[in-house]
Amino acid sequence: MGMIKILSPSKENVLAKTYAESRSLKVLKACSWSFEVVDGDKSFAADLCATNCSCKAWQLNRLPCKHACATIKSKALSLYDFCDKYFKTDSYRETCRGILNPILTFEMHEPNPDHPIMINPPDVRSQPGRRRTQRIASQVLRVSKCGRCHKQGHNRRSCKEPIS
Repeated sequence: MGMIKILSPSKENVLAKTYAESRSLKVLKACSWSFEVVDGDKSFAADLCATNCSCKAWQLNRLPCKHACATIKSKALSLYDFCDKYFKTDSYRETCRGILNPILTFEMHEPNPDHPIMINPPDVRSQPGRRRTQRIASQVLRVSKCGRCHKQGHNRRSCKEPIS
């Protein structure tokens, strides 16, 4: 299974959704790399050099927020250049590249087929106090009987029979 995309699949989906949300925002230039982004009736400051936004989502998620996406696209730059390097597939491949061998400790014994190691269950002690019991509902259904007309299916309070 090869990864063709630049980011991991889950982060690629998040970035695509964020970019779609950013297309309706209005970008105003403040400095060369600082921008003001108008989102409805609110305004946010995005700085591409410092990779931060006043909504704090970019700093928190390490992926460009919708305000940052709007500013990045207004400068005609790649969104991937502003994503954290740990979300990229190259970093993912790098983590799985080496071989991890288990570390032997002094407590580990070599397996002996003549005397297999017996693993006992953990020592479980009951908690102090009275045990809770699981109540089982009665198997027999009680059918209510009216005290006035002596018919089944209702009681005296809900009886609709005329008083005799």
